[in-house]
Amino acid sequence: MLPSRELAEIAVKALDSKKGKEIRLIRIDKITTLAEYFVICTGTSNTQISALSDVVEEYLKREGEMALRREGYR
Repeated sequence: MLPSRELAEIAVKALDSKKGKEIRLIRIDKITTLAEYFVICTGTSNTQISALSDVVEEYLKREGEMALRREGYR
């Protein structure tokens, strides 16, 4: 299992590869026990948002990791 910072950076790299907009990696471990990092990204269309979600999962699978939660399909 990779450290949480590495996982978050993989997600950021994946989002950037599909031209995600306003990508933010926010450290939240001081304000919640839910997670250490939160990655936020916007897209320009529903199609792009779906592609962004897919590419993050793809990049994580390459590293042997599975996403526990995801947004972008609704």
